[in-house]
Amino acid sequence: MIHLRQATPDDFPEIIGLIENAATWLADKDTDQWQRPWPDREARDARVMGGIKERLTWVEERDGRLAATVTLTSAVQRELWAEHDPDTAALYLHRLVVHRDHAGHGLGAEIIDWAEARGPGLLRIDVWKTNESLHKYYLRQGFEFVGMSRLPGYPSAALFHRKMVTVG
Repeated sequence: MIHLRQATPDDFPEIIGLIENAATWLADKDTDQWQRPWPDREARDARVMGGIKERLTWVEERDGRLAATVTLTSAVQRELWAEHDPDTAALYLHRLVVHRDHAGHGLGAEIIDWAEARGPGLLRIDVWKTNESLHKYYLRQGFEFVGMSRLPGYPSAALFHRKMVTVG
């Protein structure tokens, strides 16, 4: 069972560590995901800290350290979703990262289900174009492939959504 809490600025170094741990693991996979921060380290770090300061980033702790993180927002990136109903009610997952020590135990799926329970509509995520293994993961989690964004130069343009279940 997960017990996500809102991230604080003190979590920033560990969240970056989660991202870099994933990047190291991805280095020998058939993807260029996170092999260099996009578009650069300063912009990536600003996005991560912005999510924390806006109280949109959540973390899961296990064994006294961060095991996973996710940023969840209702703010649509209009230019990214422009051709795929950007006005549809949705929550957007960003930077869902599970530390490799906790991979394969369903933690990512639990976080997706937790996010889904936060509202009706769609749960959406944009995924790195070259990470086909991650595409398959989201399909196994009940997401549908929506299409590729035409946003020029954006590496995370494979778009997926999942209908959220209304509880109650």
